[in-house]
Amino acid sequence: METSVDKGTGQRPGWVTWAILAVGIVSVSTSAILIRYASIDGDGDAHPLSISFWRCALGALALVPFARWQKRGTNPATIKLSLMAGFFLALHFASWITSVGLTSVASSVLLVSTTPVFTAIVAWFAFNERLRALGWIGIGLTLVGVGLIGGGDFGGSSGLGNLLALIGGATAGGYLIIGARARRTLGIVEYAVITYTTAGLLLLVVCLFGAVSLSGYGAQTWWAIVGSVIGPQLLGHTLINATLSDIDTTTVAVTIMIEPIIATALAYLLFSEAPSLLIYPGGALILLGIYLVTTVSKQPGVPLE
Repeated sequence: METSVDKGTGQRPGWVTWAILAVGIVSVSTSAILIRYASIDGDGDAHPLSISFWRCALGALALVPFARWQKRGTNPATIKLSLMAGFFLALHFASWITSVGLTSVASSVLLVSTTPVFTAIVAWFAFNERLRALGWIGIGLTLVGVGLIGGGDFGGSSGLGNLLALIGGATAGGYLIIGARARRTLGIVEYAVITYTTAGLLLLVVCLFGAVSLSGYGAQTWWAIVGSVIGPQLLGHTLINATLSDIDTTTVAVTIMIEPIIATALAYLLFSEAPSLLIYPGGALILLGIYLVTTVSKQPGVPLE
């Protein structure tokens, strides 16, 4: 995507960069909504694992023509890391997309947004990266917020959905940490092709062994699946990544925290899905905790939905 660039500095004007970021965030914020539409088609709704497979498979197919393997530092080490990241990506999509059908959009999106907290903990434990006191306070606040949201319904489908959303946040953390190392020499498009393909193949195997149907859906489901690939997955992530050359990663990651708020508002407008009372204090604590962790973390990361 071409955007206007300041010829004197080689950079985009500030308002253009922020406009690109805004469009990217809004695109990403529609992910849970499109998943919900794919799952409520009366003419044949899709299983969460099927949606996960098609998102990865179609995403890989869309990016293959743009890959430039010989120019992008492809080597056995980066391919191995990308394959590992693809495994975590498959777990992320499978768990989080399933959660959207089992709990509220607000709970699902808030809980999966805890990815920066998981990456900070893993970086501290596995790579000995020190986390400042504010980061630990943020982790504590996030845990309290998670407890409030999950505590309202530990049993039944909502409880399982909340747990799966948290697993989605944790596995996204694995994807981001491993991916950061793979992308030191590997281009983003080439990396995405490998990870999407790996995740798609793993999900295909699970669908085949689990007798999960991959076709026979109504038009609404197919449009929602294609929309989730074009909007949140390709357009959203592409635009967000495009701003990282002009805005630092931490600022972008903090700005993206508005995603759960947009998704919750859309769920209310489109599905009349009003958040439970515990969502408000719990969500506020989670977002505050993520903010604190993100501002002191070396690898704040961005969401994958």
